[in-house]
Amino acid sequence: MRDYLAEYGIRPYINAHDTITLYGASRMSEETWEAMRQISRCFVDLPELQKILGERIAELTHNEAAYLTNGAAGAVQLCAAVCLAKGDPYRYKCLPKVKGGADEIVILHSQHNCYDKALEAAGAKLRIVGDADEVLPFDLQASITERTAAVFYCPAATFRRGSLSLEETVAIAHEKNVPVIVDAAAQLPPVENLWEYTGTGADMVMFSGGKTLCGPQTSGLIVGKKEYILDCQRFGAPEHGVCRSAKSSKESMIGLCAAIEQYLKEDQTKVSRRLYGLTERMLGAMEGAALYEPYLVDHGSVGQTYPRAFAHIRAPHRPSDVVQTMRERGIFIGTDPMEDAIYLSPLNLTDEECDEVCKALREAAEEFGR
Repeated sequence: MRDYLAEYGIRPYINAHDTITLYGASRMSEETWEAMRQISRCFVDLPELQKILGERIAELTHNEAAYLTNGAAGAVQLCAAVCLAKGDPYRYKCLPKVKGGADEIVILHSQHNCYDKALEAAGAKLRIVGDADEVLPFDLQASITERTAAVFYCPAATFRRGSLSLEETVAIAHEKNVPVIVDAAAQLPPVENLWEYTGTGADMVMFSGGKTLCGPQTSGLIVGKKEYILDCQRFGAPEHGVCRSAKSSKESMIGLCAAIEQYLKEDQTKVSRRLYGLTERMLGAMEGAALYEPYLVDHGSVGQTYPRAFAHIRAPHRPSDVVQTMRERGIFIGTDPMEDAIYLSPLNLTDEECDEVCKALREAAEEFGR
């Protein structure tokens, strides 16, 4: 078989960092690949495919409706466009220029982040409410006006301290007939998040398809209320307009549907046990070495329910030194500036790769101990 990576000079790495886009997010299963291979050999009606797969995913995830996108950022942009258009095809066709009426999307101050650029790409003006330390109910209530198209909410644990709860946010927004969009791109596991945010009342919730769901990297999912998902279908790619550049391929769409089916069939207790086992092995590889002060963190970077192996690096060495030497060995690991530590995630590791990571950690300790 032809080895394209070798022929093109592409170096494969072991990903002990996380399911981040920079490294290719996650691995797809053979079953997902097979679904993509089958559809790649034929032609389909894309809007019809979107409807069929959306209905299947909505049933699986206990939601009113679902829509497949080209990633979480594409999903954010489409959700924003749908709220700005308010069902008016002429208004949608004018985006990113908004022709009068509601043109603002409200964001809690502590949740303002780089991904809300996708809201602006659709044509929204951002209205930041409260401050970084605290957002009070009256801050949100007073900020919702006739110009408000939606409230945008990020449930990541890193934003929780200065935020209103999702329940409070939904109650205030809905009292003024304003929809709530939730960016839950990386908020899996737990699997229940696929329906709990909408169960709380959120109108549209998006997830990345290429992270824990292990679908194609260029895939994303919107679940939510049927009235909004129908507008996603009416206005979203391959229809022309501001979201045409965010189109999904037939392969990506069916691949994500297949991946979601597999994810929902998994025994989450068994998966968790395996992840803790891999993490303990990496902690054990660092235990007793002068370079490391290892410890367990029982959550992901935005509060997901999986473990990671952390370690403070003893002076005179720095976390960045260890990251670099691991990269030279073909392994990605992460750093946490708040913890001043390195960290390793088990999410993308096979048993054999975990062995390689443990070996490299021990070698790094010996190298820096000289």
